[in-house]
Amino acid sequence: MAETIGIIGLGRMGMAAAKKYLRLGYKVMGYARRPEVIKEFTSAGGVALKNSKEVAEKSGKIIVYVLNDQQVIEVVTGADGILAGCHKDTRVICMSTIDQDNLIWVAEQCQKKGVGFIDCPVTGGPPRIEAGTLTIIAAGPKELIEECRTLLEVQGKITYIGEKPGLGQLVKHCNQLLVSTTLAATIEVITLAKKEGLDPRLVCKVVGSGIAGSDWFRFLSASILDNAPAVGGLGQMWKDIGLVINDARRVNLPLIVTSAAYQYYLAAISMGLEKAEVHELVKVLERMIEPLS
Repeated sequence: MAETIGIIGLGRMGMAAAKKYLRLGYKVMGYARRPEVIKEFTSAGGVALKNSKEVAEKSGKIIVYVLNDQQVIEVVTGADGILAGCHKDTRVICMSTIDQDNLIWVAEQCQKKGVGFIDCPVTGGPPRIEAGTLTIIAAGPKELIEECRTLLEVQGKITYIGEKPGLGQLVKHCNQLLVSTTLAATIEVITLAKKEGLDPRLVCKVVGSGIAGSDWFRFLSASILDNAPAVGGLGQMWKDIGLVINDARRVNLPLIVTSAAYQYYLAAISMGLEKAEVHELVKVLERMIEPLS
């Protein structure tokens, strides 16, 4: 008999995961707000429900793939949330990236209801879900991780961090520190090359083939130069680098490079680029160097 699972949050990552589970024979109950997302989900064979409570009532393991802290809190603990419809077999797998303190609070609310909870942020985009190569950062009771292992490994490889919820988020935030600062550095490399009269493609080819190269740099530089969509949006990146700043503040750690990079993202938001693709961060620097009329 096919296992029935729930997915709450059918954005880029949640939709990619839902479609893969459906192709593998899982029954997938889902919740999303936008009509076009619901249509795409149901067209793939998913069952759309009206809220997270209904998803909990009709499934066992529930993957949460929403965007931010407020949404995680709402879909898990709200009046129409998972805990309002939970039962003895309910398991919450939080794959969202949020603040550690908020994650711990949500995990505690689940524990009070006897609901198993895994802190399980991920890194990698939808293509890696499709390939089954997503990096899955898991924190929670070992027996719960094992119970959910088959489900999780559909998406990628699990790295176990420890028993305490919140540890997964901290590791993911370290990842996002490098992700966000690399993007900021990449727009500077390209803009400097242009200002010096160099061919930015040639510069990025050289940089990308040497010790400074990385998959992320090569991907970003190509995306910026081709003005092609990258993975994720600037609003999400701004949120994530803000989480890193919060972590540093919590432990009184100066993060000078990260703090400088944060200003690019803040400027992008002030320019109305919250829903823009990440490669469009270069527009912030381009605006700065425009001559005054």
